[in-house]
Formats: sequence, C-alpha cells, structure tokens
Amino acid sequence: MTEGADATGPRHRHLPSMLKVGVIGFGGGSALIPVLERELVGRRGGLDERTFTQDTVIANITPGALPTKLAALSGVQVGGPVTAVLGAILVSLPGAALTVALLAFFAALGPTGIRTIEYASIGITAFILVLLYRYVAKVLRGRGVAYALIALAAFALTGTEKVLLLVTDVTGRRLADVPELSALQLVVLAIAVIAVVSAVQRLRRGPGEREEGRPSDPRRALVGAGLAAALVVVAIGGAFLLGAEPGALLGLVGFSTLSSFGGGEAYTGVADGFFVSGGLVEQSVFYGQIVPVSNALPGPTLVKLASAVSYAVGSDVGGAALGIALAAAAFLTTTGVCCVVALGALAGYDRARNSLFVRNLGDYILPVICGLLASVAVSIVHSGLRIAGEAGVPGPLAIVGVLALALLAALVHRTGRLPDIAIILAGGALSLAVLLALQG
Repeated sequence: MTEGADATGPRHRHLPSMLKVGVIGFGGGSALIPVLERELVGRRGGLDERTFTQDTVIANITPGALPTKLAALSGVQVGGPVTAVLGAILVSLPGAALTVALLAFFAALGPTGIRTIEYASIGITAFILVLLYRYVAKVLRGRGVAYALIALAAFALTGTEKVLLLVTDVTGRRLADVPELSALQLVVLAIAVIAVVSAVQRLRRGPGEREEGRPSDPRRALVGAGLAAALVVVAIGGAFLLGAEPGALLGLVGFSTLSSFGGGEAYTGVADGFFVSGGLVEQSVFYGQIVPVSNALPGPTLVKLASAVSYAVGSDVGGAALGIALAAAAFLTTTGVCCVVALGALAGYDRARNSLFVRNLGDYILPVICGLLASVAVSIVHSGLRIAGEAGVPGPLAIVGVLALALLAALVHRTGRLPDIAIILAGGALSLAVLLALQG
C-alpha cells in the first residue's frame, strides 16, 4: 500500500469506485483489471503497483468472480473488513440486479431488450480495449526484451485459438484447431516456473543469506473473511427458512462458486452441470434467456448467472416474489464465498509476501497478465463481430468499426476533456445508433 492508504480519502472513495466499475464493467473479469487498476492504484485508490499485482495474482489463482475478489482484496487494505465486503457487493450488484430485472420483464421486452444492450456494449467495450492497451503498454515500457517475450508467449498460449476463430468468422474458412490454456492454467504454469527459478536462486545464495522483511498482520483479512462467511451463512440459512428446496439450491450455488476456476466463461459450464443437468433449470431457459441476458450486461458473470438461475427456479416454483428473494440470497452467497476465498488467501499470502518467491512473483507475473489481457482483447473484438453480424454488418467491416470506435475513444480520452463515464456513454450511444440504423 502507498503511504496514506489508510487515510479517509481512499477509504471513502473505494465504495463509489467499485460501484462505478460494476456499472461500466463490460468485457469479463480479466478485462476489468486495467479498469480496477485506474480506480485503485495511486493517491486516489490508495494502493501501490506491487500490492495491486499481488491482489491480481490472488484473484487469478482462487475460485470465484475476479472483480468481486479484487474489490474485497483492495477494500480490506484501504479501509478494513467492512469496506472489503461492501466493495465486493457494490462491484457485483449492478449487473446482477439488471440481469434479474431483465429476466423479470423478459416476456414484455423479448429479444429487443437484449439486442439493445448488446448493440450499446460494442461502444462500451471499445473503451475497455483502450484501457487494456494502455495497461499493457505501461507494464512493458522500458522492461526489456525478456518481458515482451514472456507476454508474447502468454498470448500465444491463451490467444492463438481465439485469433484463429476470429479469422474463421471473418473469412468463412475453418482453420486448424490449436489447444490453448485457460487463464487459470496459464497463471498456475507461470507460478510453477517462477517457483523453480526462485528455488534455484535461493540455492545460489547459500545457507548464510536470509530473505529480508517481516510478514504482515493477517488479522484484517481474516476478520473480513469471517464477515463474508457470516453473510453466506445468513443467506443460505434464510433460504432454508423458505423451505428445504430453496436451501438446497443455495447450497449448490455456494458449492458451484467454490468449483469455479477460470472466470465467468468457465462458470457457464459449471452452472450447466449443477443446475441444467440437475434438472433445476430447463436448457432452453438457461441458454435462451439467462446466458444471453447475463452476457449482455456488465459485472461478474458468475454472480449474474447464479442470481439469474436462482430467480428462474424461485419464480417457477413460487412466483416472482420467491424468485427475487432467492436471487438476492444467491447474490449474497456468491459474493460472500468469493470474499472468503480471496481474503483467506490474502491472509496466507501476507505471511510470505517478503519471501524471494513472492518478490519474483510480483516482478514476473505482470507480463504473463499482459499476454492474457491481449487474448481478452481478441475475445472482445470477436464478440463485437458477432453482435454486429446479427445486424447484417460484414465481418471485415465489423472489425474495422470496433477498432475505429476504440481509436476514437483513445483520442478523446487522451485530451482529458471528458470524464471516463462520458466517453463510455457516448461510445455506447454511438454503436447503438449505428447498428439500429443499419438494421432498420
């Protein structure tokens, strides 16, 4: 943490910042790393680069929703346990609430409501592309060839197949399938390599040399984990008061969150196994309503999907009131579980933060994250291509349009004359207007 990280300013700004990220958080968990960095690092947010890198590592190697975990990790450091839990709730709330609201009015809105959000999301994610580029450029600038090669290798391991799929959709020609690593697999591989290098360095130091530094106090992180665990107990206990079936559903929600490594995309498969294959939600409802609505909205996909599934199950059994109650309980359960996992990991991580391995991890995990973010950028462009294609825009023109929006956002952002939220809203309005005009 930077000096003054415990000052009143960062603590009070943390919660509005997390709500802001929750509102503009299109593009998935990893895509929000630069967005969160802008809000959390420096005098405004109260964290230094090394602490934010540490939090990013913890968020990537633990199960659950990445933005929710980063909000909790940063919150406990700038404000304490209560700030951690409230920050995690606020970064997750807008997307989950909007998802349930759209499902509640789905019959009236039909596919038009989802289409409107998707069209606007292209302009919004164009700004996310700008932040991704700026973050990667900042990390790699002046770091030397080795850093760039690590980032390139990470991109090749996680993004080659994404690039080939993008080219296939543009050209119509199916290219070879290339196996790729998930975000979790990439980070675990990087940690293993760094551990081996650190062990070799420690042996070369000799037995007489000690690593500097003292472990920090993990109590605040453990208190935060305890508060989040209490939140989970209250949510699941409240569901059991409504009946054995609602309680069992919330138990599955909590367990599915613990089983979800690799972000929101991975949780879609987890949710299918827990809720669709288990007969709780019809496949047509899950893939025809829940998944499209949640993907079209900002915020952590895991929290949105769990809340939406619980709403669908509850409303089917006992009407809209029960659906909303179960969605709220699922929201608190998933958010709480994410906080427990992340803060518990932070408590253990803090004990070793001054070790050679942890210092190497902080130094060399950043280019790996940069390679991962480059893969995320390809996925964002591919998503825009798919959405624009539904409006009848040819593939090459769609890619040019997405990149042109990103360039325009970058130019406006560079002037510093407009706040980020104004650029985001303008981009969303522009892409919505253009695609509606082309469709109509």
